[in-house]
Amino acid sequence: MARRRKSERLSAISGIWAETGPTSRFLIGTLIVAAIGLIGLTPKTLFDTELVWPYASLVAAIGWGRSGLGFRPMVVLVVFGLAQDVSAYAPLGCFGFINLAAFGASSLIARSFDRERNPLISTVAPVVLYAVSFVLVWLFASFSGNHLVQLSPLVNVFVVTYLLHILTAPVFDLGRRVGPLAGSMS
Repeated sequence: MARRRKSERLSAISGIWAETGPTSRFLIGTLIVAAIGLIGLTPKTLFDTELVWPYASLVAAIGWGRSGLGFRPMVVLVVFGLAQDVSAYAPLGCFGFINLAAFGASSLIARSFDRERNPLISTVAPVVLYAVSFVLVWLFASFSGNHLVQLSPLVNVFVVTYLLHILTAPVFDLGRRVGPLAGSMS
């Protein structure tokens, strides 16, 4: 009986989500990233162990990119990137650049390979995009610190960020499919 009620609730929520437009989905995703970012500013220790916090804006960049390029997501990703730069004491523009690069690459992959939302590409593409994004984070951190930064903390953040992606990827799907390029190619 309880399973049946849960199933009914989940189907009702997925039905409402399917009817939600791209603007509402975008605003909900923006609020989720902002909430995760604000919670990330608080001390995060459990039994004297510092917890790893995900890069939620990167999850949004890759998720929103699957629906194609758009001006609103780019502006929000730059703003979130600047907030990450300030909170992580990174050079201004690093995380904004990484977010935009992930957004553009996600859009390029969706336009080139994933027009039908293939499950294999939906699984492999984010892993590759996160790996490239975290290599960029490592490069920016190493160059700004004038030494090679340890990889183990970034690998931990990579894993936690990918787990967040697995849990929240449908939230960042704007519900649009990438179509052919507009205009003539001549």
